[in-house]
Amino acid sequence: MTALDDYFVGYGPTQVHNIEVHEKPDGSSVIETVTYKPIRVFEKCPDGSLVELFDEAKDNALTAFWADMERLSNGEN
Repeated sequence: MTALDDYFVGYGPTQVHNIEVHEKPDGSSVIETVTYKPIRVFEKCPDGSLVELFDEAKDNALTAFWADMERLSNGEN
């Protein structure tokens, strides 16, 4: 079994908007706007349901998930 079998990784539906104003030395300003949807990680349960993970459990699952994705993209089984 791999992390791909154990976890479901997705994003949204909530959008996060981050707006920053950067002052330039000449007195002008540049506005930077970034909108993104946070990554959500769910553990697949034996009964077919999903349980959302948070904090360290989420980080550990994402680390395993991306390691499996990298391994598969390199042609390893």
